[in-house]
Amino acid sequence: MPHGHCQVCLGYYTISEFQILPCGHGGCSSCLDQIFDLVTQEGACWMCRQEFHRSRAHRIYIEVVDSKVAVLQGTIEGLEKMDAKVPVISVERASQRLKKTAQEIECDNEKAKSLQQAIEDFDERIVPVFKDVRAQAKELKQLRDELSRAKSRAQAFDEIRESSERKDLLINALRSELDQSKKDGQQVLSMMENLTTEHLSLKRQNELDMQDKKKKEDDNWKLRGTLERQAKDARSRKVKIQALKEEISNLRKRNESLEESQSVALDESLPVFMSDDYGDNSQNFLPSSSSAQVAPSPGRVRKKYRSFGLSQITNELHLANVDLDFDSGMPGPGFSSDWKMSGTVTKKKAAPTNFPIPLDKHGRPTVSVQTGPVRSRRVP
Repeated sequence: MPHGHCQVCLGYYTISEFQILPCGHGGCSSCLDQIFDLVTQEGACWMCRQEFHRSRAHRIYIEVVDSKVAVLQGTIEGLEKMDAKVPVISVERASQRLKKTAQEIECDNEKAKSLQQAIEDFDERIVPVFKDVRAQAKELKQLRDELSRAKSRAQAFDEIRESSERKDLLINALRSELDQSKKDGQQVLSMMENLTTEHLSLKRQNELDMQDKKKKEDDNWKLRGTLERQAKDARSRKVKIQALKEEISNLRKRNESLEESQSVALDESLPVFMSDDYGDNSQNFLPSSSSAQVAPSPGRVRKKYRSFGLSQITNELHLANVDLDFDSGMPGPGFSSDWKMSGTVTKKKAAPTNFPIPLDKHGRPTVSVQTGPVRSRRVP
């Protein structure tokens, strides 16, 4: 009969002498009686310290089987569960376990002999079958592997076929695109030729425009230079005219001052001159009856001489020694007088010129003028 080990007194007792607590721990009956209180009949587990009542402890009611019989029973159950799917190595191990169990079991010779024959029969009939099954399973596995490889190759072939079909479709699409690209390229080439021709024409037109622009710029520079020179000449003429005006004004003032001084000198010398020429008979000096002129009085003569100028008076002074015949009357036809007024100022008429540019009163051109050579060089 199996025994148990008490964890309190460390003794070995049969299963019938053991008691189990609610916590799962157990011990012999004598040790449990010492643990519980005699009054309250309560105690605590010596392993986990769980408290419980004395009535909660109970005996173990279990039928213990011999280990050899249990091993044999387990082997038999394992043999019963074997089928075609069990590996061969499990069958071989079951045969070895049966042999070992048969050697350990102590029974009569007839049972042992029958068991030994059953084991030999198992080895002769079952193990070869399982070996064949194993070989067939191995062959079947190889066939399955070949089938799997064939399926994979077929799948690869299908993929290659599909890829080839896709490539064919792609090639056809690329060919159509290539044809379209060729057409587009031809159109682009024609457009390029047209654009090149147009570009060349535009380039030539641009060159002509640039030449025209350059020519106009040159003409503009020439006209600007001409205008600048004309403006400069106009300014110089203006300065010269202003200087001439000032000089004329000064000369006029000087002439007036000279005339005044000469008239004063004439006034002083005129009585002497009149007395020398006419003497005391100046009042009896009259023209002939046929003439309607009246001899001017000294006052009128003085005023007349004052208005003529210095040059006339000088001529009269030079002609004072000429003998005059006042009794002969007026001269006949065709007679020219010896008296000349050389001191009179006459306005000169401008000589006509063939100047090709019409000018206004200020000396400025009234129309557009182009002067200078076709090409000019500007001096920096």
